[in-house]
Amino acid sequence: MTTYELFYFPSCPFCQLVLSELPNVEPKVELKNIMENFDFRNELMAGGGKTQVPCLKISNGDDVKWMYESRDIVNYLHEQS
Repeated sequence: MTTYELFYFPSCPFCQLVLSELPNVEPKVELKNIMENFDFRNELMAGGGKTQVPCLKISNGDDVKWMYESRDIVNYLHEQS
């Protein structure tokens, strides 16, 4: 089963673009605010190699992908709906 986690922070306009589309897509996406939880920031850095947001972590078992561009994230999530 594929799971989705969105690393973001509220004042980021690119994050807001992705967040505004989440109600319009079927996959449930867990939200991880890197400004409120430093562990989320560390997870993003360790896994994705940078702290750029928004970042969608796509996990399917041991296969993990990190997607960074807001338009790419929105398009991907719509394709999964």
